[in-house]
Amino acid sequence: MIAAAVSALDSQTAVPLKPLPAIQLETERDARLDGPRFSLGFSRPTPIADVLLLLVRDTRLSVVPDPGLNQRFIGDLKNVTLREALDLILEPLGLDYAVRGQVIRVFPRELETRLFSIDHVITQRTGRRTLGGATEITSTDAPDLYSDLDAAIRALLSSEGRVNVDRTAALLQVTDRASRLARVEQYLEAVMHRAMRQVQIDAKVVEIELRDPASSGIDWSAVMRALPRSGATPPRTPGSVPLALAGTTPTAVLEALAAQGTVRVLSNAVVPAMNNQPAMMRVGMQAAQGSADGVALSVTPLVAADGLIHMSVSASVTRRVGDEPAPGGAPPVLVREADTIVRVRQGDTVLMTGLVHETTDADRTRRKTDLVILLTPTLVEPQVAAR
Repeated sequence: MIAAAVSALDSQTAVPLKPLPAIQLETERDARLDGPRFSLGFSRPTPIADVLLLLVRDTRLSVVPDPGLNQRFIGDLKNVTLREALDLILEPLGLDYAVRGQVIRVFPRELETRLFSIDHVITQRTGRRTLGGATEITSTDAPDLYSDLDAAIRALLSSEGRVNVDRTAALLQVTDRASRLARVEQYLEAVMHRAMRQVQIDAKVVEIELRDPASSGIDWSAVMRALPRSGATPPRTPGSVPLALAGTTPTAVLEALAAQGTVRVLSNAVVPAMNNQPAMMRVGMQAAQGSADGVALSVTPLVAADGLIHMSVSASVTRRVGDEPAPGGAPPVLVREADTIVRVRQGDTVLMTGLVHETTDADRTRRKTDLVILLTPTLVEPQVAAR
């Protein structure tokens, strides 16, 4: 049950305060901040000065509220010490207190300033690749971590808070109350933990000249049977392609593909990439007329919370198919490209295939080639600097 209202806070008070509604205050003996526990409740908004006077009424402590305090408190606290009551009541109201001797001073909480280090290179990267020396494709979704942090932190601050981003020094200066700064720190820890993840991508681009020119492409059922071991789900129909291969290596896949025809490795690269940042690679030759032979690959990995890796992949293989100039002035170029987003476990090999091309030689011999792209992402553990 809630006790009756208290009619006065102190018999020696010059001007008696109005009765406070619905208050319960139980103490066993005089003590300081960590003395006996008590309970109190306010069913209606009560001026903070009245609440403070009530808290110290049966103690040897005095309280001096700042003259400008106009906050009000409503709530119910049970079995708390004086220190716990002060912390629970004052902090949400933006107030603080200090104890000097037998006097408790209560005043508005001062703003604090903290510096946060942002270990991120200022460069903003974009994915770019050129097809046949004529067409340039540039992605426009490159992230800007500093701008994103500035907007997100401003949303976490109070109306009095301020934030300044120093891109050159890689520092954030944030000014606000301690509780808001704690939120900023928690957010930055989560952001930097994810942004600093790194993925190493083993990328292979191979071309297989099929032994049977009449086939529609690689027989993946035969490839799967030739692998020493694999955690991938077998293809449901002959010739279908598994999404990813687990429990095997890209080298084993190439050996299994050799049974389908002549394997030619067009590109064999290890590409490191930061989380959600594009990594680009291009290998080839540029002719004087502007046409190109080569491989262009752009991979943007994202490590999800569950440990799976999302990859945005753009790959293109260009090859001149003749010496006669095309209407644009350059020799004709065969372009085979793939652009997709996949989700895979680290260590598994993603397969991209089906880019089949058929040619007929001067002696009317048919040749059919299939392009296969193998990507194997692996998480890179962060290196801890020695002290």
